Amino acid sequence: MEISNVILTWVTKIAITDCLIILVTLSSCSNLKEPEPQHPIPNRSKQANHDMVDLSEYYTASLDDDWLGKEGLNLASLPKGVHAFAQAAFDVRGLIQLGSRTAKKETGLNLSRDIKGIKIQYKGSKIHFLHGTSGSTREDKKIGMYVLNYKNGQTVSIPILYQRNIEDWQVKQGDPVPTDADIAWTGESTASKEQGYKIQLYKYTVNNPYPDLEIQTMDFISEMTESAPFLVAITIEPNQHDYESFRNVRIDNSIIPRSPEAGPDLVDLSEYFNTSPDDDWFNHAGHDLQDLPKGIQELGGVKFDIRGMIVLAGTQSMAVTGVAFPEAVNGIKVNLKGRKLHFLQACGWSAEAGAKLGEYVIHYSDGQTKSAPILYQNNIMDWWVRPEDNPPTEAEEVWRGQNPSTRNAGFETHLINYTWKNPLPDVEITAIDFVSDVIAAAPFLLAITVEQ
Repeated sequence: MEISNVILTWVTKIAITDCLIILVTLSSCSNLKEPEPQHPIPNRSKQANHDMVDLSEYYTASLDDDWLGKEGLNLASLPKGVHAFAQAAFDVRGLIQLGSRTAKKETGLNLSRDIKGIKIQYKGSKIHFLHGTSGSTREDKKIGMYVLNYKNGQTVSIPILYQRNIEDWQVKQGDPVPTDADIAWTGESTASKEQGYKIQLYKYTVNNPYPDLEIQTMDFISEMTESAPFLVAITIEPNQHDYESFRNVRIDNSIIPRSPEAGPDLVDLSEYFNTSPDDDWFNHAGHDLQDLPKGIQELGGVKFDIRGMIVLAGTQSMAVTGVAFPEAVNGIKVNLKGRKLHFLQACGWSAEAGAKLGEYVIHYSDGQTKSAPILYQNNIMDWWVRPEDNPPTEAEEVWRGQNPSTRNAGFETHLINYTWKNPLPDVEITAIDFVSDVIAAAPFLLAITVEQ
């Protein structure tokens, strides 16, 4: 009887102790924060086709967040929006971070082992993953997997293997690269730079074993090893498409140097050009402005500094060309007063009369802003024009030429001078943003002149 009481007392103490341990554990867990973006996630681009999977409702962090708990350690330098990385196009706006063996303790976040049911609802021949991981482990170790769930009930598991198709996103020179994936992007953060590291993302491409079956959803799962995988974007490559690979807009033919005679009224666009008039910037041979005179040229009674181009995106620009264009170029330096602004411009593809393609946002030294809207057939037109076509109604056609493609098709090329009267001529213009509304027609800009 006495022994039984001792045993009962001992068991009771163990039970109480266990409860206390459980309570302490639950208390510590309750202090963990749920992962959620701390900075705004950009809106999904109109360029983002259905094949670029919409991860909006699954993001656990913004690219601007120090989401792993270390100040300055982020992906803020990664270009946002629709971009091409390693010959695939992605919708880049946020990330999904999964847990690891030590992630909760290190980050103070209740990072999940998995995110299930990511909506795909698309067929395709290949799947491209833009991803990375935090923390290293041994070669070939499985740190997670992607599970494809097809509409007919079948599933396919795609393992995420360290040093095969993924690596730690913080790297030093000489670190190994994945054997079965491409380095998609390399950049820096404040924290990584201080420690002598670069940051990287990787593109891992797999062939879809069932290209004619709709992938209904996808699960993203961590094996809770030492390495915590994260996903930035997924693209399903269609079974049929116009381009085998994608790229960002680039300068293939060199931009001529700015003339010493170019004054501040001829705004210097050197650091903003993303292609050359001599380039086939829409990725079609013979689609260029090689016959356009370069340097300081007078067109329609206005002097322009013509050396390069800024081409922005439209809804069909990527699908038709295979080239990713930016949706805006912000902060073009002006630092000048003026009565009028002259924009030498045109666009690729047409739109309905009066449709707004975008705008020039004018920033003044006193903090005010004004908008100069870009309206189809009012002050801008398709750069391809028939000889008999009428000019825009509220701007001046100042140049016509031809390239091999327009010549063969019975067209000409032309450029428009859109003159905007400045309502604040006595206030310095500090900068101009060139912004596309991303409709069918894609605007481009060659020069800006300030009339004083």
